[in-house]
Amino acid sequence: MGARIQKKLALVGFCLAWALLAAPTANATSLNAELWEGTGGPTRNVYTCTLCTFEQFIATPLPGSNWSKNVSQGNRRLFLPDSGTSIPPMLPPGAASSLDLVPEIEGDDHFFIARVLGATLLGIGEQGIMANAQVARGTTMTFSAGRVVHKVASNVGLEYVLFSMSEIHTTAFDPLVSNGLAGMSVPTGWTYSSELLAEDLVIGTPSGVANVFSVPGYWTWQEVILVPEPSSALLLGFGLIALRAVRRTG
Repeated sequence: MGARIQKKLALVGFCLAWALLAAPTANATSLNAELWEGTGGPTRNVYTCTLCTFEQFIATPLPGSNWSKNVSQGNRRLFLPDSGTSIPPMLPPGAASSLDLVPEIEGDDHFFIARVLGATLLGIGEQGIMANAQVARGTTMTFSAGRVVHKVASNVGLEYVLFSMSEIHTTAFDPLVSNGLAGMSVPTGWTYSSELLAEDLVIGTPSGVANVFSVPGYWTWQEVILVPEPSSALLLGFGLIALRAVRRTG
């Protein structure tokens, strides 16, 4: 891989600090205040400050030479799921769980939220670099029935749903209407579509690793892995219990 491509991968903004705990409702916005601890190639530990103002984030000193700030510094993100949760992965050896970098905020202010495990450059379109990344974090996102959702399908049949985009680009691309992202660039062989949900769409990361498609400064999408509804899970559990009881008495 050439030095130019390596540099582009290193600059890819995967927009990981979607922080649904801080922005739990649809169409809420949040400052994309991430710090990246580079750990070799495209891999990095990701920290976020949910209480930082724009000025505090810009003024935050980097803890070391291998650290950087999100390439979309200060850019506000629009979060599209109606609700969700985000659980950080296991802390890598030698990494800090939190950092105290902003004097105006009492106690630690930056917290470990995710780890980028790898990335693949998919091409360059009108909106910029298109990349696919594997991100260690446990997330669940719910899009309610009656909502418009936007999806892209890869050339190998993987489906991704849009969950975050730059607020400044909503004037050109409207994520709240059907076909609102028409004209967006996608990798060769990929397709874009939108749909009005007839029922809730709940996606998650059962493996603890999210497969993410991103265009830095524009939008972030996650592979659609459906999460069974609680009622279905309970029925399955009761069914297994009943089956065991029959076997024991049979």
